[in-house]
Amino acid sequence: MTLVIHSSHFDASSDDLFEFHRDARNLTRISPPIPRFELLSEPGRSEAGDEQTFRLSIDPFGSTWNAKITRLAPGRLLEDTQTSGPFLRWRHQHRVSQDEAGSRLTDVVAFRALPTPAGEFVEYFLVRPGIKLMFVWRHWK
Repeated sequence: MTLVIHSSHFDASSDDLFEFHRDARNLTRISPPIPRFELLSEPGRSEAGDEQTFRLSIDPFGSTWNAKITRLAPGRLLEDTQTSGPFLRWRHQHRVSQDEAGSRLTDVVAFRALPTPAGEFVEYFLVRPGIKLMFVWRHWK
């Protein structure tokens, strides 16, 4: 699987940062304008076992993405795994920790988009940079 890691410092408590990411509505607020990201399921505070549905689109094309909250350690870890969508496999961890002057958010994504060695090359050099840029944007917002 291809791995993407992005980490940033925030001037907020780790509890506040974690709770912000636990609210699925905030994902649409911090996502970049392309692709457009829309929450289709009932918004609310994510709990282990929750299923969430999103639509990603670049008009006129789009894809529905279903994810399940597979792990939740309050104040520290929120993990979602794609159950159906554009990737063969996708696991995303939001890791939150306290640091000297606030908190740190580390997004860790392991994914597989294409099942061949040539696909791994495409993932690493084309898909991975796009995912990395998405996290740069989200952390900036």
